[in-house]
Amino acid sequence: MKKQQKVLRVSSLALAMSLAYQVQADEIERDPILDVTDVIVVHGERASVTEAATTHWSVDAEEIKASGAQSLDQVLENVPGIYVRVGGDSTPRVDIRGLKTRHITFLINGVPASSTEDGQFDPSVIPTNQIARVDVSVGPTSVLYGPGGSAGVINIITKQGDASPSLSGKVESAPDNTLNADISAAGSGDNWQGIMSVTHQETDGTPMPDDFEDTRNQVGDIRFNSDRKLTNYYAQGSYFINDSTKLMANYTQRDGVWGKSPTVDRKKTPSRVEDFNEQSMQLGAAHEISEKYVVRGFVYYNQTDMVENFYNHRLNNLNSIVESSSKVSGTNIQFISEFDYGAVLTTSAIVEKQDWSSHTTSLRSLVRGNGSGGGTGGGQGGSGDIDESLMVYTGAAEYQFQDDGTYGYSIGAAVHNYDLDVNSETDFSAQASAFYQVTDSSRIHTGLARKVRYPSISDLYAPNSGNVNLKAEIANQFELGLQQSLPFDTQLDISSYITDANDYIAKDDNNQEQNIGDYRFMGVDLQMTNRYFDSLGLTFAYSYIDTEDRATNERLQYRPAHNLRLQASYDLSFGLTTRLNAERVIDQVNGKGVELDNYTLVDLSVSQKIWQDNLELYVRATNLFDELYYQSDFMPQAGRQVFVGINWQL
Repeated sequence: MKKQQKVLRVSSLALAMSLAYQVQADEIERDPILDVTDVIVVHGERASVTEAATTHWSVDAEEIKASGAQSLDQVLENVPGIYVRVGGDSTPRVDIRGLKTRHITFLINGVPASSTEDGQFDPSVIPTNQIARVDVSVGPTSVLYGPGGSAGVINIITKQGDASPSLSGKVESAPDNTLNADISAAGSGDNWQGIMSVTHQETDGTPMPDDFEDTRNQVGDIRFNSDRKLTNYYAQGSYFINDSTKLMANYTQRDGVWGKSPTVDRKKTPSRVEDFNEQSMQLGAAHEISEKYVVRGFVYYNQTDMVENFYNHRLNNLNSIVESSSKVSGTNIQFISEFDYGAVLTTSAIVEKQDWSSHTTSLRSLVRGNGSGGGTGGGQGGSGDIDESLMVYTGAAEYQFQDDGTYGYSIGAAVHNYDLDVNSETDFSAQASAFYQVTDSSRIHTGLARKVRYPSISDLYAPNSGNVNLKAEIANQFELGLQQSLPFDTQLDISSYITDANDYIAKDDNNQEQNIGDYRFMGVDLQMTNRYFDSLGLTFAYSYIDTEDRATNERLQYRPAHNLRLQASYDLSFGLTTRLNAERVIDQVNGKGVELDNYTLVDLSVSQKIWQDNLELYVRATNLFDELYYQSDFMPQAGRQVFVGINWQL
């Protein structure tokens, strides 16, 4: 982990690409301002001010490979301030500084990729073999991303052909018929680059810790209804018409089936995703009009179709079937003006349409409150169909200035219009941040922002819980941070923050969505890295958060007060590398305010290079000591898993 302020089907497709792209051309340096995958303007070698003046973490492909992570959720687990938990629907959820997944602006190559249904995303379906870099920005982030993002922004930058081997792949296996495999083919020329890949994940289920005692709803060593199959296809390419004009395109398709485990106390029943299909398409262009003016932008379309079946506790009686479709289409156009004195003005126009439809076939009546809660209408016996849409319009402007590196600042404002059939709401976001290089080894940064998050379609229209009278959430944020170089090649990054979330949207005691209260989040994120010894890498991270419902003065559930992480890697001269990840979670409460047990997780991996960088064998273990731990009510998490795998490239 490091903080950066710069911030077929398988055989036929891959083989065709590898045969076609045998010659890798030398990369031609071009202005990164033409890179449409970054919403924030980066000009030259320096980072944007909005990155230098806020907390910004970046994890590159090399670090991801070293960690052994197979999907995005496993990458994000090691980012300071992020807490990845598995909720009641058996889906990994990403919390940033106490705020939930729906408060995160999630992008892939700058394109919104969250569900239109509930504003969330499933990080476990994003395979790491397609990721070149994960950028995480928290605190008073830019207004150019549009509404939302009060927790932060996660932007996945996918791999490109000019920075990838011609042909590469990975295969790993574990008990319970667990298999993870991928293959990629890439190529490039003077004016173009391209890559395509296929990834497959499957397992019969996740193991239970040995200390877990069987219940009526969970018997045996494998978590009930936790099997999974997922295949991901990805293709990306770009072409320079000339040095001033760039075209690019991305396409992703995911297909899969999986089970959603019930709670072990029978309070929620199991469901199964029997048909999952997700497609995402993006077309982008950038053109340098002159030395001072650039226009760039993209159009995008994402669609997720899913069939989810809801069962009784034993999974032998089908109660209801929910067929849903989530669509988002839009465009983001930016006009960029550069000035001679080190300033950049970016204006942006964003138009987005969100559609959500859902049809429920009820096969038998369900007792109210005894459903899975994991799908629309499934937990309530199917009380009506849904076919709703909305439009979101944003006009934004952001001004960045920095001198030769001593200081810089950013000021931005945006106006948003949220247009429904029943009403329309207009609000604004604003942001200001700055950094100052005190000495060659010390940099301070500070910022404040006002962020708007509109209710999702399910917040408004979900059967038995939706509320069309919801107002937008408003988050007021302040951050102060320090980046300090220390002796012995040690780097310290520390940030403190306060976030007040007003009109917070959540379910009340009657399971109805409401602007339920005003929440306060205060905390500190710290990370220290050391590379004094070339062969030894050490990273220590600590996050503290104090949460409060300001109406009741009570703590908020499942937000650990203390989270400590240690990462260590050691490289031996003959190509053997060992890596250790350890995490300690302390002081969290459940929904009734009862304190949960603290827990410690340890992951260990050992890898050996066989043929330089072209072939590597490895063994990795997750939850090495088979810890029994909980992140939500009655949902014990996976026990120890041991994987054996091989990485190769040509």
